[in-house]
Amino acid sequence: MSQEAVQRVIGRAVMDEAFRKLLFSNPDEAFKGYDLTEEEKKILRHLDADEVAGFAGKLDERITKVKMKMG
Repeated sequence: MSQEAVQRVIGRAVMDEAFRKLLFSNPDEAFKGYDLTEEEKKILRHLDADEVAGFAGKLDERITKVKMKMG
C-alpha cells in the first residue's frame, strides 16, 4: 500500500471541491493518475462524503480566520 497516494487523494478531496465531487460520483475517474492498489481504491470508495465535505468546510473556516487576522 502506498500511504502517500491515499493521503494525496484525501488531501485533494478536502481542498478541491470539484475533485471531491468527482471522487464520490466517479471514483475510477478520480483515481486516474494516482498509483493506488485495489485495496486502497476500495478504502477510498468507502469514505463518507459528508464527513469529508464537513472537514473541508471547517478547514475553510479556519483558513479564512487566519487570513483575516493576518490581513
